[in-house]
Amino acid sequence: MIIDCKSIAQDIKNKIKNIIAEDGYAPVLYIYQVGDNPASNAYIRGKLRDCEEVGIEAKLIKLSENITEDELNNKILEDYNYNWEDMDGIIVQLPLPKHINPKNICIPDAVDVDGFNTTSPFQPCTPLGVMKIFDSIGYNLDGKNVLVCGQSDIVGRPLVDMLIKRHCNVISVNSSGSFMKCTALAMDMVDVIISAVGKRNFITPLGLGRVEVCIDVGINYDENGKQHGDCSDNVYEMENIKVTPRIGGVGLMTRAMLLYNVCVAKYGEHKMEEVIG
Repeated sequence: MIIDCKSIAQDIKNKIKNIIAEDGYAPVLYIYQVGDNPASNAYIRGKLRDCEEVGIEAKLIKLSENITEDELNNKILEDYNYNWEDMDGIIVQLPLPKHINPKNICIPDAVDVDGFNTTSPFQPCTPLGVMKIFDSIGYNLDGKNVLVCGQSDIVGRPLVDMLIKRHCNVISVNSSGSFMKCTALAMDMVDVIISAVGKRNFITPLGLGRVEVCIDVGINYDENGKQHGDCSDNVYEMENIKVTPRIGGVGLMTRAMLLYNVCVAKYGEHKMEEVIG
């Protein structure tokens, strides 16, 4: 069974749109783009459409591909110091040129709506979107055994923390942890798989007999430029598993939760409770 992430994300956006319309004051999101990477252009087009749809004012700042880390950080801090009263969120679009390390980017915590830094008060958008999927399909995580594949700072690790807070038993493996993954599946002890390693066919039907939900966060492209997830094609044909689609899946949820975080920055978490429950 394919999970309808498009409808879940649209419901979130509709609620956000109503809140913004009732308030009358639009949140403002600053989007920094370094260079002209085609993938960045595509991601930003989607985010600009989302912002326009719900009523968030998006300001795109395009910077030279040759900008240094220090120059980028100085630009962000200069804009923040000058516009902080009218700035609700800042994101730096990935991917960045190779000479810029994303971990060295300085975004003030108060506007770090991507949850980019470990000190950010905002939950990272992709993990937050994944948790919303479980709530939307009515899946009770309490006591479930969850295999999380991928240990990145913005997806895998925050997900582990969120799942533990939901009283899950969590097994965490990195992108090279095929043996541990196969062992857990072979022992028939996994109820849920969340895969975010970016490797095609990392998850196959082998050992998925007990698995009830599979969340495919991974993105990779074949030699023809076709997008794939971590799951092999035949995983989507398994009728006993609820699985997110490779296109129009977790990515839509990530974008929806970015809008949510921007509104949390503007209105406060209490006012936004009805959006994600």
